[in-house]
Amino acid sequence: MYWQEKIDRMSSRFAVTDFNRRFTDWFEILKTLEDRFIIKSDSNFHFSNWSETLKYPTLIRTVTREAVNLEIDRLDSDCNYWMVVVHDDHPTAKHVVYDCKPIVINALIEINTGIFFIGDKKYNWFVQFKPIENSMVSLIKSSQPQTPFEKEILYQ
Repeated sequence: MYWQEKIDRMSSRFAVTDFNRRFTDWFEILKTLEDRFIIKSDSNFHFSNWSETLKYPTLIRTVTREAVNLEIDRLDSDCNYWMVVVHDDHPTAKHVVYDCKPIVINALIEINTGIFFIGDKKYNWFVQFKPIENSMVSLIKSSQPQTPFEKEILYQ
């Protein structure tokens, strides 16, 4: 099944307020994210090679692939976030942005095995989730402010 078919099926499970994938300002959103969090070395290429060109990259932590949804649970469940999915692992791979709540982010993670980014809708922070060897995922931020993924959680 192709990505778009998976998205179409998945979108029927969520309200438009929880998963907005049809908006016309996607270019401006990606451009703003790129301007704030990505080092542009070639003005001919837009929205590509973000994985290797984060501004001020800082490793937050590395977790197992299975624990990524626990990281997403750190986000406010009532807020929407930008999720950028990278469709392949080559430098010019297509980047697609979604406006969604954490519950949808977790559903998108189930159908995506590659790199993705999550960002604050006010463009304060941006975090890359980068799969690495041995079924691990590195969380790397491109911002100075603290992200929700850095806040300590007290387990009961």
